[in-house]
Amino acid sequence: MKFVSKKDWWIFFILFGAIIALYTILLINMDIYIALSCIPVSLLILWFWFTTFYVITDTKLVIRSAFIHINISVYNIQSVQKATNILSSPALSLDRLKIVYDSEKSVLISPKNRGEFLEELLKLNPSIEVENKK
Repeated sequence: MKFVSKKDWWIFFILFGAIIALYTILLINMDIYIALSCIPVSLLILWFWFTTFYVITDTKLVIRSAFIHINISVYNIQSVQKATNILSSPALSLDRLKIVYDSEKSVLISPKNRGEFLEELLKLNPSIEVENKK
């Protein structure tokens, strides 16, 4: 089952504000080097915005965000906890879940429908400890 990332409005304004700022600088300066940097930076921002999602299969949690591809066995997930950590992660919201797996590894994600996401994970692995469920 596929879950899109929750997207905070202020992150939208920061990311797309950066694109607008780049093209404004380009229009003012009309410099070829600025033009050459605007396109890849814009495409990278759009790539993150439109390709951040999470898929729960029969055995795996697949996390995708642009060039980030993480596959976690659902059976290796120990716990899921609410988090508002600002660390960089494949999440477009600060309303996040911290997935702890393989004893010491963790990843922060932000599924839009958190309740359904947790329900699907627990169907496959009922031994996952869920902290701060609400």
